[in-house]
Amino acid sequence: MGKRVLITGENSYIGKSLQEYVDKEKTGWQIDAVSVRDEKWREIDYTKYQAVVHLAAVVHQKEQPKMRSLYKQVNADLPVNIAAKAKESGVAQFVFLSTMAVYGDKVSYIKKNTKLQPVTMYGKAKLSAEKRLKKIADSGFQVIVLRPPLVYGRNCPGNYKRLASLALKLPFFPRVDNKRSMIYIENLCACICHEIEHAEKSYRVVCPQNREYVNTTELVREIRKAHGKRTWVIPFGGKLIDLLAGRIPVFGKVFGDLVYEKSKEDKEYQAAGFGESVRRTEQMESKC
Repeated sequence: MGKRVLITGENSYIGKSLQEYVDKEKTGWQIDAVSVRDEKWREIDYTKYQAVVHLAAVVHQKEQPKMRSLYKQVNADLPVNIAAKAKESGVAQFVFLSTMAVYGDKVSYIKKNTKLQPVTMYGKAKLSAEKRLKKIADSGFQVIVLRPPLVYGRNCPGNYKRLASLALKLPFFPRVDNKRSMIYIENLCACICHEIEHAEKSYRVVCPQNREYVNTTELVREIRKAHGKRTWVIPFGGKLIDLLAGRIPVFGKVFGDLVYEKSKEDKEYQAAGFGESVRRTEQMESKC
């Protein structure tokens, strides 16, 4: 059965990717999108939609104290206001893209009962929205919260793109013994669609991830392999990386451990395995 879905945040990376995925994979679905940079979202006739997927957010910014009100307005207040209007209009489902950052930076292995203790403005605002959305969820208005880890894919912003750029310049790379939860953009899109189709509870939190944990050294090798480049792995250097990861945040984000506990639900939305997802990402990037 087809679904009519509204994306709020039409210019977001995930929003554009979701539209492409639905057009390719979901027969009978109709996706519309609206910008939330102005008040246009208030003028939408929400009665036409079965689900609203809220993707707009302030993200990938260097946080400064003066931005606190902006994070609150866009990442906390706006999704709740849109959800309230959707509920009032009879929309059955609201999907909210939250973040792994709600767990803070002191944890490396995240389970269902792991304490929520965000430290960034971004994470705190997202958690605030989650709590308020939970209060308006009920049997007639399902709220689905997604907390994805690092998202990667064609034209993705953020740490993956920076690492890929570095990897292509480095024929030598240290052997790093780490594990990261990541999610390929098509897998995330498949997860969003799966949750819309199969949601049963009035409020549900999902921590989507690739089936496989990612090792940074293997990721670099796969990136270079996709470009026909060989990688020489240095058996030493890992200890230096570990030391830097403990002292410099960007090293910790790339080389430290940070994973979600694996779940049998992970396999339900795997559009591509790890190796294939990197090949698709890099081959598509090289054509752009």
